[in-house]
Amino acid sequence: MSDELQEEAVKYFKAHPVLMRLVREFSSKYRSLGHFGGIVNLSQLSEKEQCDLGALLRRDIKCQARVSFREFSNAWAKTRFEGIDLEKFILSLLPNDFVSKQEERQQQQNKRQLILDQLLRDHSSELAVKWLQALNNGQIRLSKRELYYDMELLNDVATGLDRITDVYERLPVFANKATGNPHAFDFDQPAGRILLQALAFLQGSSVPVVADERTSLLYQYHIIRDDILNFATVYGFVAYRENGEEITYWRESTKSFSPLNIPLREIIQASKIEPVIGADTPIYIVENSGVFSALMDTLTACRRVVPLVALHGQLKAASWAILDRISKMGGRLLYAGDLDPEGISIAQHILSRYDNVDLWHMSVEDYKEAVTDLPESRLKKLPSTVHPKLADLVQEMNRRKKALYQESLLDKMVHDVVYSR
Repeated sequence: MSDELQEEAVKYFKAHPVLMRLVREFSSKYRSLGHFGGIVNLSQLSEKEQCDLGALLRRDIKCQARVSFREFSNAWAKTRFEGIDLEKFILSLLPNDFVSKQEERQQQQNKRQLILDQLLRDHSSELAVKWLQALNNGQIRLSKRELYYDMELLNDVATGLDRITDVYERLPVFANKATGNPHAFDFDQPAGRILLQALAFLQGSSVPVVADERTSLLYQYHIIRDDILNFATVYGFVAYRENGEEITYWRESTKSFSPLNIPLREIIQASKIEPVIGADTPIYIVENSGVFSALMDTLTACRRVVPLVALHGQLKAASWAILDRISKMGGRLLYAGDLDPEGISIAQHILSRYDNVDLWHMSVEDYKEAVTDLPESRLKKLPSTVHPKLADLVQEMNRRKKALYQESLLDKMVHDVVYSR
């Protein structure tokens, strides 16, 4: 009898759409509350729906109705189905709807934990383990929640981290070996974005937005992207491969008083780069290509060799690659950049990375020549934490609110390179 009554109740509710709608509204409440209860609102009820719902609740219903679960339960108890437990009936009517949001969150958390635990068992490299542990304890967060449940995607990134070595490898080759897809770690792909986030975390920095900065981040982990158009300009150097063999075109360009636009792919072929006139010679590094060319005009005219590097504005992978190699020999590096917020930021990055770098015409005394006004919007870009070698200059820039560009100091710079020892 009980089964027959249950079947009759199911048929009755399914024959009256407004009653099924009522049940679904309370199932939604169950998901929010974790139990049956609360009040639901039914709107835009047709005349038939008003009649059917009114028959169950034993009251007049208009085009909108506000129904509490208590009222529904009391009305149920006055029907011929009173012998059936209402909550169990609703659960049997919509069996797939009754997981509370709290229970659903817990299920998702359990699934996420199982995936991370499996990945930690499968990957043992220091970089992969550190990244996976950071994901596990919430130190870093993925951009979308569903990414945590994509086992294949996370495994690709962890495999990539496993494959990082001291040997340089081009990004498509690296990606293909790690995932079987040469484009998997492209910047517009999910795995590429997660890999960048992982590398930035491992380096202790924020995720770069600009393409050149992303390329530079990859370079720090010996992954090479865009190794032809990414270049620095040099003059007055000699370079050697890891086996000690000289890379002759470096020296030959100096013999003809010609600078080299040296792409990243060629820089990484050299394990040692030093001034052609001696390792203890100061190396002059400038931010701007125009200043480099002006200095080259002077050096060429007087047939003089002085080691000179142009980084071409914002630091790129090629910039870091050349600086890494020339700083490694332990000589003195002299850096000159614009005395504006952007130039200060570049200088700060270089000073923070290399101990043997000094500033070249970036002093408070040089800054006295500044006449170009700096708007507040640009002054805000000055770093809040400043390297000691820049502290006095930044303080003066905040006070005077002026900028000074390298071109204004060109005569002084020419004098230095011409009369350097």
